Amino acid sequence: MSSIEIVIESLDDLLRCINLSSLLEVSGWPKPGNVHRTKNFKGTSFEHFLAGISAIQPNLRLLCKNVYSTTDNDEQSFSNIELGVFFKESVIEMMKWQTGGNVILGHILILAPLSSAASICIKLKKNRLIDFESILNKIIEDTTVNDTLHLYEAIKLSNPGGLGQIDKYDVNNPSVHKEIIRDEINLKEIFKKSQDYDLISREYANGFKIVLKEGLPYFLDSFKDNRNINKTIVNTFLKLLSSHLDTLIIRKVGKPEALKVSEMASKIILQGGISTKKGLKSTIKFDKKLQKRNGKLNPGTTADLLAGVIFCALLFGLNF
Repeated sequence: MSSIEIVIESLDDLLRCINLSSLLEVSGWPKPGNVHRTKNFKGTSFEHFLAGISAIQPNLRLLCKNVYSTTDNDEQSFSNIELGVFFKESVIEMMKWQTGGNVILGHILILAPLSSAASICIKLKKNRLIDFESILNKIIEDTTVNDTLHLYEAIKLSNPGGLGQIDKYDVNNPSVHKEIIRDEINLKEIFKKSQDYDLISREYANGFKIVLKEGLPYFLDSFKDNRNINKTIVNTFLKLLSSHLDTLIIRKVGKPEALKVSEMASKIILQGGISTKKGLKSTIKFDKKLQKRNGKLNPGTTADLLAGVIFCALLFGLNF
């Protein structure tokens, strides 16, 4: 893994990777419990996800261009990236262009720092994974109080399931903005405080270790073995789900239910995932079981992490 290098050399190719990563994640079949190409939720369809993904592409282009144009070296402050502004403006477009509600806030949160780090790597011609990780961590460290304030506005606009319910900085508290300003809470700090109940927060707090240290190597090895992009996507989803309780499920129905879902994913991984007939049959059955709960057993946070894994795989040379 340490020997892999970024192969993308232009912002246009970077943007293709960003777009494709979201499209591939949503299209993976049958990712158990998610909306996918053969399953919609009540009020939220596969096509709503496609619309949301398309809606934010101009925002992603602007983000990457701004990062690229303002980067001189990897020791400068990256506070001018303004991730929070990107969150808010992307959510506005996501909600405007479809009627299925919050479809890809997780993609927005996961892909923004990864895309920013990639933009800097391309500008500085720093292609090693270790450079990418270092720049990614510095981007998160350099976030500002304003980024947090804009994040909270984005959360309110998208109304995601159960997000923002931390004791001190509850998004629903009318005084929360004043508290954040008073305590000088940047994105790194706010995500550290919420990491125990949200996997995306945990990624920000810990340098995207699940995406980069678990998901990416598994994804690349899996694709090398089967040369099938859909099998790789679904198997990686199952692998992540088997290793980490999905925090969206925990917030909706509790930890015991989330544990059962992860245990079933583990059993399917032991069967070879959807690369085997038995594993595919079990996965389809598993999906049908989760879908009966009308979205309450949707491992949506795992799907968001998967989008980040796919993006990194494309960035580091995946071609299918």
